[in-house]
Amino acid sequence: MLVSEVSSLPNGASASSRIVIIGSGAIGLYAASLLAMRGRNVLVIESGDRHLGTFAAESYVSVGRPHRGISLGRSRSLGGTTNLWGGQLVEFQPIDFNGRDWLPGSKWPVGYDEIAPYYARTYENLAIPAAMQHDEGVWRGISSDCPQLGNDFEVFLTRWLRTPGTAVMFARQIESDKKMCVFTGCTAVGFRGEGGRIQAVKVLEKTGKSHWIDGDVFILAAGTIENSRLLLHTAQDPQWECPWRANKTIGQFFQDHPVCKIGVVEPTDKRTFFNMFSTIVLKGYKFQPKIRFRNEVLAQRRILNVQGFFMFEGKVSEHLVYLKQFLKAAIFSRKLSGTGDLFRNFIGSIRFLVPLMWRYVKDHRIFVPGSANIGLGIQAEQAPCADSRITIDGSSLDVYGLPRVVLDWRINEHDLESIREFAIQIRDAMQSAGIGRLEIDEDLLNRNPKFLSNLRDNYHQIGGTVMGFSEQHGVVDKNLRVFGTTNFYVGGASIFRTSSNANPTFTAMAFATRLVDHLTGSGTDKANQSQD
Repeated sequence: MLVSEVSSLPNGASASSRIVIIGSGAIGLYAASLLAMRGRNVLVIESGDRHLGTFAAESYVSVGRPHRGISLGRSRSLGGTTNLWGGQLVEFQPIDFNGRDWLPGSKWPVGYDEIAPYYARTYENLAIPAAMQHDEGVWRGISSDCPQLGNDFEVFLTRWLRTPGTAVMFARQIESDKKMCVFTGCTAVGFRGEGGRIQAVKVLEKTGKSHWIDGDVFILAAGTIENSRLLLHTAQDPQWECPWRANKTIGQFFQDHPVCKIGVVEPTDKRTFFNMFSTIVLKGYKFQPKIRFRNEVLAQRRILNVQGFFMFEGKVSEHLVYLKQFLKAAIFSRKLSGTGDLFRNFIGSIRFLVPLMWRYVKDHRIFVPGSANIGLGIQAEQAPCADSRITIDGSSLDVYGLPRVVLDWRINEHDLESIREFAIQIRDAMQSAGIGRLEIDEDLLNRNPKFLSNLRDNYHQIGGTVMGFSEQHGVVDKNLRVFGTTNFYVGGASIFRTSSNANPTFTAMAFATRLVDHLTGSGTDKANQSQD
């Protein structure tokens, strides 16, 4: 249920058994839902309100490589950044967890075999049917074979949620479940505790009134950047002996996924190409074909993980994208604007509506106009770098008294070399398979550092509170508990040691599923704990 005033929250015995979650985004509301269904009392604290909001410009600054996501890729509102999220679900691969001898710091305390069972359970929690969880079932469902690009590459499918926003996804439970309280307009600004046990979180209302909220367990799930900011800020609090004050890794190893277009494609046959790589729609779910190196090839070539995806570009595509975004805003009750643009884009795409519907119904594919140009885009892993980091500037405070975030995002030459290797090998594989010709960007092909200016972030903020084997190695342990504490946990992509080539939210949710098991002593994690 939604709580209007902090003063109305129960204290005493009920507070002592309460789990307090800071943040209502992909991890906060998802974990709260699971915990409440298992009978735990959960309170979610959200700094924003029910309307789509952003972070104040004075609360952050980017001093390294330009980073658009710090301003455009975050939302301060009920549902957090899932209000901006497309809902794309992608699993990480074994090589992402198990460590690479040539990539320092790449081994996670949790191996792939430990997290893999939680992917299936997270699919189930998100209402993805079993038949839709595996690529083979999707290809069978559309009576098609998975495209083949030789022995080094694999084509895989990403899945898209029907309803990506957690505020919408869990709206009914928020309103009716007495075990689950959600409080908006309430910013976490501090903690108090004794020894390694956190006893309460200090929150500040918009009016400036402050409160202490007691709890038994605390989960920080405010997003990658805000997780680091709150930990760094509270470590400087002179009023208590902060358990993580001496941890030097907080804020380090910030990563994002560099993305860009690396070349243009001239297919051997456009119709065949579209049938292989255009987006699939099956039983109301969307699946996007993408390409990556196989794990063994990455290990052999000693390169970072890169994925490729084909971009279908043209004026008609722009019209259709606009219409899709407008309808999505209407369906999910977001603010509507630009009705004049709606009419213009409708007129621009009206002659394609019949073939669009025919393609959708007959072939289970998203229609791509034959006039569309084709580009190859990439989304790349970047090597962990301690100097790529989040810090705070105490000389500049926001309205809540929190210090300004200082983001220093960095990319190194190894990242560029992996992208180049991927481009060359996929060019040769496409030619060998008779699919078409890829013309690679000349600056990339010639290792010109100028190409780095083409790379931008993909709003996939990762790291800053990474999982480690000890507090010298990270901020949280394998169970996401902050080192030095007994009841304080961190959720989200901020705990990742490496970034893979995959969108991070689904793996962060899988770890949240595992964390709920850990806190409730049930499920797959119970078996894992017995082996520890």
